[in-house]
Amino acid sequence: MTISKKILFSAIILSFIVPAPVQAAVTTQKQAEKVEQNVQSTMPTKQRLSELKDTAIYYYWNGGQLKKNEKKIFKGVTIKSNFGIMEHLFKQAIKIDPQDTNLQMDLASTYRMEDKNSKANDIWKNILNEKPTNYNARLKLAAFAHASGDDETYNTNITQLQTQNPTKTETFTNAIQQADDIDKLDINTKVASDLPKDSNHYFVVLGYALGKNGKMEKTMLDRLNLILKAAKKYPKSKIMVSGGVPQDGVTEASAMKKWLVKKGINKNRIVKEDLSTNTVENALFSIRDLNTKKATSATLITSSSHMRRAFLLFNMAEGIVQNSATTKAKQPALTQVAAVDDKSILHKVKTPEKNAIMDDVLRINGVWQLPGLQR
Repeated sequence: MTISKKILFSAIILSFIVPAPVQAAVTTQKQAEKVEQNVQSTMPTKQRLSELKDTAIYYYWNGGQLKKNEKKIFKGVTIKSNFGIMEHLFKQAIKIDPQDTNLQMDLASTYRMEDKNSKANDIWKNILNEKPTNYNARLKLAAFAHASGDDETYNTNITQLQTQNPTKTETFTNAIQQADDIDKLDINTKVASDLPKDSNHYFVVLGYALGKNGKMEKTMLDRLNLILKAAKKYPKSKIMVSGGVPQDGVTEASAMKKWLVKKGINKNRIVKEDLSTNTVENALFSIRDLNTKKATSATLITSSSHMRRAFLLFNMAEGIVQNSATTKAKQPALTQVAAVDDKSILHKVKTPEKNAIMDDVLRINGVWQLPGLQR
């Protein structure tokens, strides 16, 4: 289905509603197209809104524009979303329910993910004109102003947030400071010779979106070739493969483990973390599992364009997991080594990377990307 037909499909949803037998949380493109053929105009408002939001989430996960987004936005993001259709759907939902602030935040986040920050800013400001105490709208306005170097807007809004909720705001100002500090990270490109040589050390390799039929892309294979070298250099270390997004029934973690076993790595050395769907969850779930395994140290492996964001999130996840755990485990000491996919960012942080880092800093600290729909 072409882009124009997809947008036509979205527009049709506005005027006609999908009958109950056709679920909006579709799993294939063919099912999505059936929405167009099964419409009626008698569905209650709540259900109409549900259909629009569910279909927007479908295109968040299944937009099929990963390479386009990497080229247009930033190589370090792994976003398949079709933002044009998501924008359209959220706009239609807002027309139906213009008082739903979450829908406005969803649209603003769609613009933000697409690197259209000025449009996102306009929405956050409009929300604050109506509801000056909306904490998350003001926080996002402040955070992305800071990422762009607009200290005046940042300071003004942070001061207001401190008045609203000083404890909560301190958490976010500390997190934003950590995001600033990650700019100084010296990204390692070779496996160090001084890592622990015992079985309590783990190499954690992060997955990358699988292609059709579960095929691994070059980005993932580069990470796997690096972990293969590391595993041979440190034969007692264990390996954690992290990534749960399935393609044709195969998760990233399963694909990585299968590849490593074929290359001669003992399957008993490999631990799967196959529930995470993004980098924030890679960090939270992997750190949780490392604690459970009583790991004393861990080396993160991902691409250079992804490393600053991932390493920051793993360090943040340590505190979050520790605070939520029923039993306290000693946090593993973290190191990192990257497969080089973009030499230009090894020693220089670009604005799109700063924005991607800020997105995830907010998410890991509880501010959802699409409120009520997607962390």
